[in-house]
Amino acid sequence: MAIDGFFIAALTSGSLIFVLPMLAYIAWARWKAAKTGQMALLLTAGLLMFISNNWLPSLPVNNNVKQFTASALFAANALKMSQESCDIVCAEDQLNLLLPQLHATTLTEAEQKEILQALLDASNVEDDSKVSLYKQAVRQLQTGPTTNTAAITGAVTPEADITASWWQRLQRSDHSILKWIQGILSDLGIGFGWAIGYFTLFIAWNNGQTIGKKLCGIRVVQLDNKPLSLWGAFGRQGGYSAGFATGLLGFLQIYWDPNRQAIQDKLADTLVLREK
Repeated sequence: MAIDGFFIAALTSGSLIFVLPMLAYIAWARWKAAKTGQMALLLTAGLLMFISNNWLPSLPVNNNVKQFTASALFAANALKMSQESCDIVCAEDQLNLLLPQLHATTLTEAEQKEILQALLDASNVEDDSKVSLYKQAVRQLQTGPTTNTAAITGAVTPEADITASWWQRLQRSDHSILKWIQGILSDLGIGFGWAIGYFTLFIAWNNGQTIGKKLCGIRVVQLDNKPLSLWGAFGRQGGYSAGFATGLLGFLQIYWDPNRQAIQDKLADTLVLREK
């Protein structure tokens, strides 16, 4: 993964010095597999990039990393609300964490209300409590973050912090694992758009191997041993989002899963094998 991270960081610069050699490598792999149509597509893309003449690296943009982390936190809160053990107090706490993230989006007020309604419908709170929570959340959403109330900003008193779950305290902490990962990815300049494209193309069109996997002697295969399609390789990348949303537990489950599958392999019905 660290080897692939280096190449993704190089791609994020947008310089053709790094992009064209990787396109040429995948095109060569497609030529060996007798996939001339895919090879022609890659060569055409490389030619168009060559004409653009963008040879100098540019500074990486960290907005993608921040947006991805915010989405992962939002998904984690929504997942917590849908659990059977989440009562009205739990649902209210999760809404207080979700509202600032929802207010920071560019969605219209009607769309924000629709999301709130969907979240409450998915919860196991009683209908009467859902109505009161919805009205309370809408009022807080309309007042906006400028009111600086504890419910909207997520600020808590020491007594409330004691009763908060470990996941809520982790999200409020400046030393959380997710923020630590976000900082590392920002420093490396890794753009998630480039990362998804890198893993999708290499895994689908290079026999299940990225550059890092090839150097380590491993590759991704489907459980039915059929070649992994481009769409299947793309769908597998959604598992990485789920892995971050579960606080990295999705990645660590390879240590106790009987098939040694991480969450992205579970979702895509794939397996990482070591070549002999």
